[in-house]
Amino acid sequence: MKPANLNFDFSQGGMNQSNNQSISSGHAALDVMLPHGGWPVGGITEIFCPEDSHFALPLLWPALARLSQAKRWLAMIAPPNAPSSAQLASVGIDLSHVLMIHPHATSNGLWAVEHALRSGTCAAVLSWVNHADHHAMQDLRGAALAGNSCGLIFRPEWAIRQPSTASLRLRLNATDTGFYVEHIPQNGKQSHSVIFVRNQLDRKAG
Repeated sequence: MKPANLNFDFSQGGMNQSNNQSISSGHAALDVMLPHGGWPVGGITEIFCPEDSHFALPLLWPALARLSQAKRWLAMIAPPNAPSSAQLASVGIDLSHVLMIHPHATSNGLWAVEHALRSGTCAAVLSWVNHADHHAMQDLRGAALAGNSCGLIFRPEWAIRQPSTASLRLRLNATDTGFYVEHIPQNGKQSHSVIFVRNQLDRKAG
């Protein structure tokens, strides 16, 4: 796992010119609910959490483990509670393709997210963003499309009231055994739905 600053040269990663529309979440019921059949690639997913988003990361592990097997980076930008190397390795994520980036200011943080998404060498970019206006979200979605990257943005629950151009918006609530995942529709063609996804570790224990 490589720590990086804002001047990191993303060209050190491999390029991927394929235009996959989505990648399976690794949870069959969740894939059925999601409009794209998985996490959108070339787009932005907003994930709204009530407090600490650390609990939500296991929902992403199956997809990130698969993406890490390619020659592109998995970038985590400004994680408030970064997962340990041991935790990432235990869920099958290749640590040699993980970047941890810690910008110091909100403006630089958004710049780093856009730069990583647009680089074409990041399979997925995870970021933690409190404040992003409509224009900023448009820029991030355009960058994800240009770089064929899966943008996964964790946001506080209050930000759900802000207008957004994200490809997908979800609200999560955790329990001891899994997650309630709520799909937030953005137009009349999408339906509001809620499902429960069991924690992978809990599933194995059972």
